[in-house]
Amino acid sequence: MATSDVISVVRFYIEKVLKQVKGMKVLLLDPETTKIVSLVYGQTEILKHEVFLVERLDSERKDQLLHLKAVCFLRPTRENIALLRQELREPHYGEYSLFFTNRLEDMRLQDLAEMDIRELVSEVHEFFGDFSALDPFHFCIPLPKPHVALQPFNFQFGESSEALSRLTEGIASVILSLRRRFNIRYQRGSEMCQKLAQALHHLTMEEERALFDFGSRAADENPLVLILDRKDDPVTPMLLQWTYQAMVHELLGISNNLVSLKDAPGVKADFKEIVLSARQDEFFQKHMSSNFGDFALAASELLVEVAQQKKGQTKHFSSLQDMRNFLDNARDFSAAEFNASKHAVLASELQRLEAQRSLMQVSAVEQEVSCSNSNLQSHYDAVSQLVNNPDISDSDRVRLVGLFALRYEREGGRHVESLAQRLRALGVPQASMNGLECLLNFAGTSHRVGDLYSDRTFRSRFVTMAKHAAGLRGVENVYTQHVPLLVNTLESLIKGRLKEADFPHVRSMGGAPAKPPKLVIVFMVGGSTYEEARSIAELNSQSDRADGGWAQGLKFILGGTSVQNSRTFLNDMAEMAANAKFH
Repeated sequence: MATSDVISVVRFYIEKVLKQVKGMKVLLLDPETTKIVSLVYGQTEILKHEVFLVERLDSERKDQLLHLKAVCFLRPTRENIALLRQELREPHYGEYSLFFTNRLEDMRLQDLAEMDIRELVSEVHEFFGDFSALDPFHFCIPLPKPHVALQPFNFQFGESSEALSRLTEGIASVILSLRRRFNIRYQRGSEMCQKLAQALHHLTMEEERALFDFGSRAADENPLVLILDRKDDPVTPMLLQWTYQAMVHELLGISNNLVSLKDAPGVKADFKEIVLSARQDEFFQKHMSSNFGDFALAASELLVEVAQQKKGQTKHFSSLQDMRNFLDNARDFSAAEFNASKHAVLASELQRLEAQRSLMQVSAVEQEVSCSNSNLQSHYDAVSQLVNNPDISDSDRVRLVGLFALRYEREGGRHVESLAQRLRALGVPQASMNGLECLLNFAGTSHRVGDLYSDRTFRSRFVTMAKHAAGLRGVENVYTQHVPLLVNTLESLIKGRLKEADFPHVRSMGGAPAKPPKLVIVFMVGGSTYEEARSIAELNSQSDRADGGWAQGLKFILGGTSVQNSRTFLNDMAEMAANAKFH
């Protein structure tokens, strides 16, 4: 399948699984493949393939349904093999088709064969979809404990080794699904990046060389896996976001395309859990990268449009509160109304949170500290003023101090300590304070390959101002100066300026390729962000345009161990501090 769209790849495999087994069937999944499938395939779509039931392999089953075939889509783990052996010992279905998301070791295949005394297993296949496809060019390989990828590698506790194994398997699955032989580069100074690059090289070039040999396919692409460490850019996951998808994740959280509003006041039961999927939702696909004012205005216009279509009414909403009032009085939503209404509900809740936490004021200072020229006293005064503002939440105070500490780690030690003392006086929890200390120990200047704040000339070219939204009172846009360091790294890569000393190759045959890659998988150990995913999407949209600049003719895919927001990133810092790795 010749595509670099990871959603299309996983959908292709799932569709092949469901079509290959004819007749009424049961789909058996494990905890991870349940998420993998739900991200790209709707329940209605599954039912169209004569799927009578979808169940977890680890659930308790009492009824025998021997007239049904079981289609198993599973990760080839030790736990799943044990569960399959148990299922074959006491079968609940008449036939079993086994589809694994990655390579199945011969020893585990033998374990299954020994238990299949009734010869119920009709087929065994390897389909390489061992990752969560979030967007067409964005994927995730989730870890049970995300902070493990960030902390120093430690073989003794097993968690580091398990994380390394899972990440190696996941990236290998992406490579196999794309059917290209990749070169590998990694970030210097990151033990996990180095070990992951080496493990991936050993697997693809030595242990399973034949499996990863795709001949001369796409030889001119010089495809590359670039493995980066989150610690090189700790700023991006800590900033407030003002584009739809990223803002929802920052303020509410997105997990497996689901947004929970169970704690939001005044939200109807119908909207307590909302699905956000660009593949299933045309409005979201169009506006996921729109700024706050633009998508709020578009949500209002969409709601007006569906209301007029239903009753011929003429509606006009002059504010997001008007939309909320309309929704509170509405009854019997059609599918179109429900879709329009969920975006209106989200826009209204985002505005409520922005007003409650004074987020535009906070964001302006964040952007100034992170993106403008160095001005220690001015930035200290601005951060200090917000830290002392009773309307600012503890979480926002911690973020502001963290961003200031990263920027002025060398020359602003006295100012950082003053801010930290003020946080303690305000009663900020000790775990948060430990996480703040861990932030500098983990991602301070001495731990980063480059200086986040040195290249002002380059980064200033990307400074833009969001358009002011018209027609909606109470919705404004802030300056969005920040551009992830990843953009700079990729431009340096394509232009041949990415230093070998800082980002060495894992060499297979000779030196580095003479030509720059045309397909790049960027994998962020420690988690990607939706801001970075947006940058990747923008670069890919430039690819086919004549004026695409340095991105013309290129494709990028972003992956990570999670999708970070400021809460999850600082939680990871607190977890690392609790593990006493840096104390």
